[in-house]
Amino acid sequence: MAVLVGIYLVQGDAFEVVRDGKTCWTGTWTLFRSPLMNRADWEPLADAEVPALFASSSLAIQAGEDAGVIFARDLQGDDGLEPMTWAAVPMAWRIPLKRAG
Repeated sequence: MAVLVGIYLVQGDAFEVVRDGKTCWTGTWTLFRSPLMNRADWEPLADAEVPALFASSSLAIQAGEDAGVIFARDLQGDDGLEPMTWAAVPMAWRIPLKRAG
């Protein structure tokens, strides 16, 4: 799932991380815009990783989505925008996340 925040679509994801033999999850988010403003065609604008690890993928996805929603609100200068549930963007449209080294 994804959420629509004003004119932007935010999608949270989770990636498995293994550290010291333990499996954790990190959350990420991708911000999309609809260049034709038809809310059917989306192109990625930005993405980021949440700077925390989580015990489950669902917690990581929620953290990623929450961080993306904050970014979308800041970008539009309106922290009162409420996220609306929206269909997820197909994987082919997402930007590959670049991890720091």
